[in-house]
Amino acid sequence: MKELTQKPQNIVLVGDAFVSPDTMEQAVQQSTLCCGRITKLMWGGSDKQEFTSRQLKLERNGPEAVPYADGLDEVIGEAEVLLVHFNPVPRALIEKAPNLKVILTCRGGMEHIDLAAASERNIPVLNVIRNAEPVADFALGMMLDLTRDIALSHRKMREGVWMKSFYNSDHLMTLSSHTVALAGIGNVGSALARRLLALGVPVIAYDAYTSPEKLEKAGLGAIKLVDSLETLFEQGDIVSLHLRLTSDTEHMIDMQYFSRMKKTAYFINTARGGLVDQPALVEALQQGCMAGAALDVYDSEPLAVDDPLLQMDNVLLTPHIAGTTVDAIPRAPFLLMREVDRFLADGVTDRVVNHVSITLE
Repeated sequence: MKELTQKPQNIVLVGDAFVSPDTMEQAVQQSTLCCGRITKLMWGGSDKQEFTSRQLKLERNGPEAVPYADGLDEVIGEAEVLLVHFNPVPRALIEKAPNLKVILTCRGGMEHIDLAAASERNIPVLNVIRNAEPVADFALGMMLDLTRDIALSHRKMREGVWMKSFYNSDHLMTLSSHTVALAGIGNVGSALARRLLALGVPVIAYDAYTSPEKLEKAGLGAIKLVDSLETLFEQGDIVSLHLRLTSDTEHMIDMQYFSRMKKTAYFINTARGGLVDQPALVEALQQGCMAGAALDVYDSEPLAVDDPLLQMDNVLLTPHIAGTTVDAIPRAPFLLMREVDRFLADGVTDRVVNHVSITLE
């Protein structure tokens, strides 16, 4: 892998409506990669709504679900470094790339890349968590809103109603009086936990891939781990979802979990809409299994105009914007190349997502 910094590399960049190939080029040129020929392509056009449609197909059905960029077939054969944002990298494309040494993607999710195919070729795949901070900020904002009826009060005032009594008036409390339950304590969950702990909020979590020792090492030893997702839903005053969407987790959060919640509790999802059985959530809200919910993601986007969620005062809805800030997504290639530089310097990074056997020789 050392040759990536010592010998000019044939680099292919595939940008899209959110991350331009020009930005990718700037990031690559500022890195320690030895840049040879750089080829820039676009996956689709500049229509962000159309991009979102393709994104959802990839997240639910994998890298074969949507065609990759036009022109990629013609250049992949000589590519040594491939950098993408959301452009799919299926097995068929990897098989056409005999010289490929590394695949880079400036996002956290891996639904668009065939990791098994890359691993079979011993090709490392490196990613970056570009929007953990914005999503954590957003989730915290939703918690403050739900527990104090901020958006609901605003809407009623614009309607001419001076509202002083709310659906949750009998259990309005400060945020620090709530136990926040995090389903998943990865990058976003950890960033949110740090914010909550700084505010004196009790935090519990369930994550099959962590341990008290790991949390302690990360400075999150104050988090109490529970033994199951069921326990998490039972004990949380605010349950916030931060899981990956996979074939195993799709529509996993259903009535078996909602029925366990405290009637005074709130449910928040800024992760993936496909994690939740949305009709079950509607039913749970209608039956009073929980006090309210805040959602930034949905099973189908955009949300249908006649969706019953839109008629509920105890539900806060936003249009999949939690990770969208002017600094988070555009700077993703630079954050990614910082990880690449660390890896090429000393082999240290936790961003090799397929865990292949790599040496720096």
